[in-house]
Amino acid sequence: MNEYFVAGGIYKNLKGEERFDLVCPGPEEPPYVLLRGVMAYFGVIWQNAHLYRLEDDYSLTLVASSPEALQWGVKAPERVTPDAALREQLQKVIGHYGPELCCNC
Repeated sequence: MNEYFVAGGIYKNLKGEERFDLVCPGPEEPPYVLLRGVMAYFGVIWQNAHLYRLEDDYSLTLVASSPEALQWGVKAPERVTPDAALREQLQKVIGHYGPELCCNC
């Protein structure tokens, strides 16, 4: 698999429940996926999320945590195994844009 990156973290919803989620351009839209797009992350969304590398097995490994996001309470686990729904979203984005993907935004 190419070097794909995503931005995310553990966020607290309005009910006070915590869950890992990825940054998306809007509700019901697929997450941002960057190919060798580390600079895009730092230019756009680093204040609100942490940067993760997408591994071949679709697990996520922390590459860079954001001090600003940590101050807002967004936790940054070192390794994340996405649930089935999130894994399916990632597969769709990567499958749709293919190896030429630079960013789905």
